Amino acid sequence: MTSSVALVINTYQQAHFLAASIESGLTQTVSFDDIIVVDDGSTDDPASVVARYPGVRLITQPNAGLAAARNTGLKASTSTYIVFLDADDLLMPNAVFLGLASHALNPLAGLVYGAHRRVGRRGEPLGGKVYSEIGVDAFRTLLTGNAIGMHATVMYDRQKLRDIGGFDASLPRCEDYDVYFRMAAKYPIHSHPEIVALYRWHGQNMSGDPSAMLKWVLLINDRQRAHTANTLLLEDERLLGRRVWVRYYKDEIVSDLKSGYRSRIALLSFARSLRFGKIAALEMGRWFIHRVRTHIRTPGKIAFP
Repeated sequence: MTSSVALVINTYQQAHFLAASIESGLTQTVSFDDIIVVDDGSTDDPASVVARYPGVRLITQPNAGLAAARNTGLKASTSTYIVFLDADDLLMPNAVFLGLASHALNPLAGLVYGAHRRVGRRGEPLGGKVYSEIGVDAFRTLLTGNAIGMHATVMYDRQKLRDIGGFDASLPRCEDYDVYFRMAAKYPIHSHPEIVALYRWHGQNMSGDPSAMLKWVLLINDRQRAHTANTLLLEDERLLGRRVWVRYYKDEIVSDLKSGYRSRIALLSFARSLRFGKIAALEMGRWFIHRVRTHIRTPGKIAFP
């Protein structure tokens, strides 16, 4: 394994987590060739944390969002492969080794990924391994859900990521899901079942607003219509994927309401649930209309749910 690998750690107001994420990158069984921290306009002094680690580079920029911060790191790196880590998350010591091994077995892949596990604020386990295999048709698999799940499990071929345009800075959420689709449309995606990252759940994660997440994940789904509109099976699966996401975030919104009821954020949780209900109702109507049209075009072949 002679290929070079870079780690980009993006941070925004998370200096209290940053040291642990840097150290998880420094304690790999196969070392990163470059570690870059991108400070996206923080006011909590991440520079003082990075200064403790000689060889770790710091790039600062005005606040521009997660996707823009990742693009900054992508442009600054020159490695063969690249991994992106949020400052509040952690890598397992074998992450680089397993990513390189998977790329070696799949040299045409645009990205490879592994499993992850969710942990709490202090690193305590919150569940078992989370892993879904991508299958032989990655694009089709992604239509009905995000099989990859956690971005830090991914090791990209850096040049292929640049070739597809990197991350869409217009997306405030779900920019990784958007990249997966664009990568799958052009290059193979492969996976392995070993845990390579820990997703720290601390109650202030960007994914903690289910209604906002649903809004943006459905926008990413909308974008795929350019690839699915002329294929009945793919279009059917794209719209099925919208129902899958509504069901997934329904559970999240119920959990959000329960926790909000017990705390001081009950009003916020209720507002999120109203936004979710509006989106969900529109999606159910969209799905019903699609099934009616499909039944008319192919009577007797497609049953109503």
